[in-house]
Amino acid sequence: MRRGFGAAPLARAIPSVDVALHDSRFGVPIALAATRSIDLVDERRAHWATIRTGLGRARSVTGLTTWSDYVLIAHELERRGFRRAAEGRVGRLWRFTLLRQDQRIERNDALT
Repeated sequence: MRRGFGAAPLARAIPSVDVALHDSRFGVPIALAATRSIDLVDERRAHWATIRTGLGRARSVTGLTTWSDYVLIAHELERRGFRRAAEGRVGRLWRFTLLRQDQRIERNDALT
């Protein structure tokens, strides 16, 4: 698993995620304290509308998805000011965290 691609020196620490992404087709819960949870089954039906709008004021996004969904999500959110903070394979799925450019992830919040 890759962790931490660097952080801004004055960044604020994120204790929990704002948005948790999951795919109910796989029946694997993400089990995180999140302000908002998004099922990618619904996102596909809406043509990725929530992801394309940048998730409003969210500062952090964690997901458990397929590789192809991860690439799509990461690309779109990077265009909207997020950066990859952590990623790793969990069986056949990918677990990841994206943060706004001015945020950093604390070591205690590392993905497991």
